[in-house]
Amino acid sequence: MNSPGKGSRLLKNLIVEVNNSDISSIKETVTQLIRIINDPKSSADDLKHAIEIDPPLSAKLVKIVRSAYYGYTKEINDIREAIVCIGFDTIKELALNQKVFNLFKEYEYIYGYTRISLWKHCIAVAICGKLIYRSVFRQYDDTIYIAGLLHDIGYIVVDQFLPKEFKEILKKSRFEKKSLIDAEKEILGFTHADIGKRIAEEWGFPDSLVYAIANHHSLYPEQENEEYQKIAYTIYAADYACQRKNIGYDENFHERKNLFQKCRIKLKLTEKAIDYIIEKVENEITKMEEAGFF
Repeated sequence: MNSPGKGSRLLKNLIVEVNNSDISSIKETVTQLIRIINDPKSSADDLKHAIEIDPPLSAKLVKIVRSAYYGYTKEINDIREAIVCIGFDTIKELALNQKVFNLFKEYEYIYGYTRISLWKHCIAVAICGKLIYRSVFRQYDDTIYIAGLLHDIGYIVVDQFLPKEFKEILKKSRFEKKSLIDAEKEILGFTHADIGKRIAEEWGFPDSLVYAIANHHSLYPEQENEEYQKIAYTIYAADYACQRKNIGYDENFHERKNLFQKCRIKLKLTEKAIDYIIEKVENEITKMEEAGFF
């Protein structure tokens, strides 16, 4: 087990490695999309430009919009036409999905874990969080969707840069029936949420997004402002609800039930409402699987 001081040094070194690795290749596009998302004056032209400066992303999005998943029979040749056909918000989500997905493409099965199963979980949390937020607050906030996609980015960092320790963490979690969070603390001295927080800070993400990523396991929103609370509670509830239904990778963390119930009450969400939302999430994930998204 790492000492606190050693863990702090290791975390600092990890962030340096991330910023000099292929993981940072998503930074420019993702941060630009986040700026557009958070600017009420942004337009379809701004979104089009942000996507088209990344030709592989642009080509991928056009191909997806042409697919049977969206059911368009007309020819779609560029991003502007795609935005017109399926909408500004949907294209924003698709662009984020496809860019972040680049981190999850490799497949290796380790004690029940694969990057693809983790990606499925992240997508599910993004969708679930969006639906919960709309249901509770009658609002749409793109931060929720982004936080869902990126809340577990720290796992990818440990997987890529500390493969030996990552296998030890997965083994300890599986055979000692520990949550991954507890296994990470024992072996590394910090958690994937700590890594995610540092990356989000380094990349200049909005404070509300940093806070949601940092607290998707610990849940301390009472210390922050109301907007932070809303987003943090929403992501926590979405993460737990998707884990409970085993959508994607299962982190083995059922001891978080009490915090989930607290969160659910704060959001004024009934179990029936959660079940209804999760059913919609499962249906969407099934459609995506059938379309070859995973």
